Amino acid sequence: MAKSKKWNKKLARWVREHRVWLIAITTVAVLAGGMYILWQRGMLTTIVGAPHTPGVALSSQNNTLPAWMPDTVKRWQGEITKQARQYNISPQLVAIIMTLESGGYPKAHSGVASGLMQVTDSTGKEIAAKFVKPARTNYDLFDPATSIAFGAAYLAHLRDQLCVPLGNLSENECVELVAAGYNGGPGAAGNLYHGRGLEAIETLSYSRDAMNLWRERVSGSSPTYTRWFERGGKKLVEKAQTH
Repeated sequence: MAKSKKWNKKLARWVREHRVWLIAITTVAVLAGGMYILWQRGMLTTIVGAPHTPGVALSSQNNTLPAWMPDTVKRWQGEITKQARQYNISPQLVAIIMTLESGGYPKAHSGVASGLMQVTDSTGKEIAAKFVKPARTNYDLFDPATSIAFGAAYLAHLRDQLCVPLGNLSENECVELVAAGYNGGPGAAGNLYHGRGLEAIETLSYSRDAMNLWRERVSGSSPTYTRWFERGGKKLVEKAQTH
């Protein structure tokens, strides 16, 4: 018991003598922990630099389309590159969405969606008024240049709306959200992000296909494209080959 009291006195004296250092170390630890949490949430910008933002990563820097992409899509590369640069969105992403939507068939029409990028009438009006530069009142969604411009502008909008505010998403995650938003609307993308699931199986399959095609864009072949082609994409590509 006496030894215990003596040890406690020594410990108390040591703490008093080193309290400044202890306070400093504790403060640094707390600050470091707080900074780490902020960094994880994508909120730490001015202290250690801006977090990775898909708005930069999915930019128009790489114009090379995937080797496995069908020629019916590759033939639009010039216009894809032009419009992707205009809206600072990846031409590879624009081409991937075009592949899934129409296979490169400019006269594609399904329900209320039209053209290479399968823009609906209602979404087309919104894009024409808010997202394309300059705004348009007269347009033809079957016109290839118009369709690509509208698709690129809308993809850039979805990226900025869905991915940039989150800040810490990977490119793959951003592509999946953007694709879900393109196919099923921003609400579908929100449900996907928050783990609430998707009511439309088509949107779930579509967003996963887009993400996997994005992951495989630098490969010589794409298992995802092959599966999509066999599931029904072949019909789109064959139609595109005749126009």
